Amino acid sequence: MAWGKKKEEEEDDVDLESGEGAKAKKSKKNKKGKSKDAEAEGEDDGEDGGKKSSKHNRHRSATITALMETRQQASDQYAQAQKAERAYLAKKHASEARTNYTETKTHFAEAFSHLAAGFRGLWHVIRTLPHIMAHRRAEGKRKAELARRARAEERMRKLEEQLARDAEGAAGEG
Repeated sequence: MAWGKKKEEEEDDVDLESGEGAKAKKSKKNKKGKSKDAEAEGEDDGEDGGKKSSKHNRHRSATITALMETRQQASDQYAQAQKAERAYLAKKHASEARTNYTETKTHFAEAFSHLAAGFRGLWHVIRTLPHIMAHRRAEGKRKAELARRARAEERMRKLEEQLARDAEGAAGEG
């Protein structure tokens, strides 16, 4: 590489917080976790009282980035699945509603036609009611006449029997 830099020290990284591409140097860290640059500037744990140095690494590790990306993809897939589920249920319910609507419409059409037929029949019954009543009266009179005749015949039979007994009783006495 140019200017005597090693290949490991220079790399294209993306600053995730600002969203811009930047070339950054990877600093080598010692056992304490501080970079050589920070040691050169005289920063160590005792001076800051445990505070972070002003030059902290803003880049996330590849593992965290991959996990965040996986979580985001899963979230997007979940949202798409929910949307698809709502669309499926809406389609299913709409289909059921259309079926119910057509059946109900058919039932109401039949009900209204039957209601109309019922009212027409009622009108005909009302119009012919005098004839029906006259027929019932005539039938009642005929039955009453038959019953009266049967009673009269029964009376006549009993009277004839009575007369026959009286005639026998008078003939036997005399």
